[in-house]
Amino acid sequence: MPLSQNITHMDLPRLVAVAVLLGALRQLRCHFAGDAKSLHPVVLVPGYAANQLQAQLTSAYEPPTLVCGARKGKGWFRLWPINHTAMDDPHQATCFTDQMSVVYDAVADDYGNAAGVVTRVPFFASTRGLIGWDPLVRQLEAVGYRDGESLFGAPYDFRYSVAPRGHRSAEGARYFAALARLIEMASSLNENLPVVLVPHSFGCALVYQFLLGRPLAWRRRYVKRVVFVAAALGGFAEGMDILAAGMDLGLPNLARPSRIRLGRSQQSALWRLPTPMVFGDRPLVVANNVTYTAYNIVGFLNAIGFPEGVRPYVTRVLPMWEALPAPMVPVTSIIGVGVSTPETFVYGEDGFVGAPEVVYGDGDGDINMVSLEAIEKEWSGVEGQVLKVLRLPGVHHSDFFSVGFALKKVLDEILNAGRTAKLYPKIEVQTNMQVPVGEKRLRVQVL
Repeated sequence: MPLSQNITHMDLPRLVAVAVLLGALRQLRCHFAGDAKSLHPVVLVPGYAANQLQAQLTSAYEPPTLVCGARKGKGWFRLWPINHTAMDDPHQATCFTDQMSVVYDAVADDYGNAAGVVTRVPFFASTRGLIGWDPLVRQLEAVGYRDGESLFGAPYDFRYSVAPRGHRSAEGARYFAALARLIEMASSLNENLPVVLVPHSFGCALVYQFLLGRPLAWRRRYVKRVVFVAAALGGFAEGMDILAAGMDLGLPNLARPSRIRLGRSQQSALWRLPTPMVFGDRPLVVANNVTYTAYNIVGFLNAIGFPEGVRPYVTRVLPMWEALPAPMVPVTSIIGVGVSTPETFVYGEDGFVGAPEVVYGDGDGDINMVSLEAIEKEWSGVEGQVLKVLRLPGVHHSDFFSVGFALKKVLDEILNAGRTAKLYPKIEVQTNMQVPVGEKRLRVQVL
């Protein structure tokens, strides 16, 4: 029988029902397959040292050695990540330390580059400048996201942070203004849909403070959900050891004075310190028969020979982390658990010059559990704050975008938040969900 005759003999109500069902299924298939038109834009915010920095040296630069002045007047060069030649050349390591460090101007109450060093962050609004995010970017592109159209990167100069009202923070203020413009642009390019923010590590602290600084109406208009990955909103114990012993940023055999300068000069260094609100009186450092907790960081800074860090810590850092008010936008917090994490540093007879013994506890290898859980502790009981927490056993702080199942979890959360069902756009449901062992979900919003 010809198809046309077959159709004419079908029951009309059944035909209409089938057509409606097929249309609905087609919409659902497009939605869950990652139809680009149904995806909310995504903005990725990297953690510390997870994006490129460029620098140029002006005539005002006074190099510590002749080698360090070789680039004066020769335009932009990559400052970070450091190239392999510099890693193997102790002379280049000296140059890197000098050009990477920042200076706190007590009179201006702000941080800036060393004289004659000019820096910039390349590839803002693109994912091209991000370091270590490629696996996630490829997965997002596979479901329809496109760099610069629906997928964006928000790199920043990670040597800096921001400051509370009444204190200057020129670099941080510029970044927050640029981030706000990027979010608004991302929304306008994608049918005015709100964005999904995905910060990692130190980026979580910046995004959190950024949100608190925006009007609530703006947050609700432009932010669909924030997917915090390995957020340390209470600092971490190892932040104290970095200030005491310095950091080498991957440079082998870096001399202690250079390590100390890299570890202490940057504005962001003080943001790593454990906060009294989160860590309380837990012992963090023991040295010379003195136990230091988050309540006596000032004493610790003086003890390690860093008294110049006291003023910015007391006036610029503590006020920003005295409390953790809920951002009042939907949040997913993904954390690693069950990884041995430094909890207390015990220095011996050599004091802070020697290598400490380390007492370990739970966390993600870098961030202590008490800090990772601060979001859940502070926000889970707040009326109107939608919160979902995922615990991933055995996932290290730096492995969320490289370990297969962790990457999948992050991707799933982004996609679940970034899809907009077209069938019933006004329906909003909150429910408790049964989840596998190792995960804990609080109030879950399904749109």
